[in-house]
Amino acid sequence: MKLSDIVAQLNLLDSLDVAGECSTAVAKLNHITHMITEHADQNQTAGDSITKTYDDISKDIAKFSAQVESLKDNLRSEIVLKEQEYLSNSLHVYREEMIHDNPDMILKRRLGIDSDDDMRLRTHLKNLTDWRIPGMIIRPGLETYIEDMVPMDPLYVIDHDKELLQPAVSKFTPEYQRRLREYVINDWDDGPILGSLPNNQFGTIFAYHYFNHKPMPIICQFLNEFYEKLRPGGMVIMTYNNCDLAHGVIRAEHTWMLYTPRRLIEQHAIDLGFELIEAYDGKGDVSWLEFKKPGDIASIRGGQTLAKIVAKTD
Repeated sequence: MKLSDIVAQLNLLDSLDVAGECSTAVAKLNHITHMITEHADQNQTAGDSITKTYDDISKDIAKFSAQVESLKDNLRSEIVLKEQEYLSNSLHVYREEMIHDNPDMILKRRLGIDSDDDMRLRTHLKNLTDWRIPGMIIRPGLETYIEDMVPMDPLYVIDHDKELLQPAVSKFTPEYQRRLREYVINDWDDGPILGSLPNNQFGTIFAYHYFNHKPMPIICQFLNEFYEKLRPGGMVIMTYNNCDLAHGVIRAEHTWMLYTPRRLIEQHAIDLGFELIEAYDGKGDVSWLEFKKPGDIASIRGGQTLAKIVAKTD
């Protein structure tokens, strides 16, 4: 059985409120039993029999609920064992294949997102922009999310290659382009990935359709460095391929994306000290996590030049 089949079975069981339905059934039977036995003065034997049957059914329902929970635990254990191969394969695919993808190939990869989910994501992002605080966007690509972050000052734009930055940067006037901080990084060599960027400075870090194609060790390294780069109260929003869902595992099985379960990313982030603010799974290909570095965002800036930054029109 493929891992996606096992995860699909667990997803199905998790979607069912077995404990709640069992509790409701027992409560309803208890009410019926109480109604009957309360009026069983003329037939005590029948009342006792019904009470005993209710007790037996209650025990069987409790047993049924426990068996379902046991099945879920067994599936989780099976997933943990089987996913080691997927984690290893994703790292291999990344190192041997994906790091050789050229800029044109990377830019042509698009993440399917429902219009409502897109609005939800943009609203979250806009709520985190603050002109007093630096921001960071990783892989702006052909999307327009960078336009939601332009209030942040300065705004750092980051990717593996200058060619990957140009479609986003070139949307703006030459004057604003000179204000952007462009950085080229790589995450396949040993050493810090974001070492040339300042620590404890950023208010928001946003990465769209970047970690969908990164293996777990790389994601964990980024999270380590994000924690250093963010100031207290700073936020990370990152999309990823949620392989705690069956369709996410299917993407990994076809190497459309890599194997990155939410629970592993979330646990690493929490171990670092992050607070989970939101874990969202959309209708299309998109899932994102939102983490906060503990504390309150603060800045010593006291004024701002009043101007509106807009993308160039053709």
